[in-house]
Amino acid sequence: MIRAAFVVGSISRKGGGVAEAVKLLAKAVREHPNISVEVITLKDEHFDKDIADWSGIEVRSFRYFGPSNYGFSPGLLMHLLRGHFDLSHVHGLWMFHCFVVLLWSRIRGRPYVVTPHGTMERWIVSRSPIKKWLVTKMYQARFLKSASAFHILTKKEKGDVDSMVRNSKSMVIPNFLPLATPTTDKPQWWVDGFQNKRIYLFFGRIHEKKGWRELCEAWDQQCSADAGFAARSQLVFCGWLDGSEDFRMRIEALARAHENACYAGPQFGVDKTASMQAATVFILPSKSEGLPMGVLEAWAAGIPVLMTAACNLSIGFEAGAALEIGESCEAISAGLRAADQWSQHDLDRMSNAGRQLIMERFSTESVSMKVHDLYEYVLKDGRPG
Repeated sequence: MIRAAFVVGSISRKGGGVAEAVKLLAKAVREHPNISVEVITLKDEHFDKDIADWSGIEVRSFRYFGPSNYGFSPGLLMHLLRGHFDLSHVHGLWMFHCFVVLLWSRIRGRPYVVTPHGTMERWIVSRSPIKKWLVTKMYQARFLKSASAFHILTKKEKGDVDSMVRNSKSMVIPNFLPLATPTTDKPQWWVDGFQNKRIYLFFGRIHEKKGWRELCEAWDQQCSADAGFAARSQLVFCGWLDGSEDFRMRIEALARAHENACYAGPQFGVDKTASMQAATVFILPSKSEGLPMGVLEAWAAGIPVLMTAACNLSIGFEAGAALEIGESCEAISAGLRAADQWSQHDLDRMSNAGRQLIMERFSTESVSMKVHDLYEYVLKDGRPG
């Protein structure tokens, strides 16, 4: 039995798509008969509420001190050192938990695997450069160099890893996601007037890199140019605000101008399921992603997708489950015009293609076997630096 410690900065809504990906990966991996998983994390302000979603997974949480985006936690370090783990699996970078695992590896002589979750992507690395420079100089350069292997989510991410770590070993293992259980429940934001409209759903963190601003500009442009589109379409934003102080004001302006845009706030649990399945089209005009869980969740629910190449899911374009759009206002407008022309047959075809992708590429069996193979390789051949 391989005893693995999943070490991650947050498993609550604060952790966004990374937390969701870790939860699903833990659920997939625990199904393998030769792996046991314990998740070790920080206890942030949303932990007590969101831990309910982790039923069936062993989770240990610890207090932290100082800024929440760093998470200094002696308790986390002591627990890992006292544990009897064969390896650690680190999720995300730029925080104290990376130093914890580096120190544990040096003391215990055990290997670790790193899943960056897109945090080595150039756009992310360029953000908060002073903090990242300090962390890199203090320990992260050694942490990355000493990793026995990298679990990457896409082939594109291999280039991001290679740009920071020479001669790295890596394996592509996508996120696991089950097919969504159909529901007839309507989300809280639903009104009767939406019944005959085509619902365009943006679901996720409201951040500049996600392209929400360009989407709003494109929506305004398209509705102003085509009154028919404005009448038969509804734009819904679901997610939590991360910066973007003028977001609410922008959505209110769209609602006043065209009466077809709204912000429904964060959605979790049954509300999230209902929101996703109420959509006609999922849209993500992102500038930077690792492997966006929102797109996978849309496919699992049978929702056609409009997304940029930066979402790193080109298999969706190839399979006919998604249409590629650009990142600019004009390119997003072109995508909206194309989606407006889709017939019910087109929507059904894309829906089936998305669900088929989830079954073939993101199943429990596929993901858990690949993770087991990676762990076996690391324990046999990998050595902590």
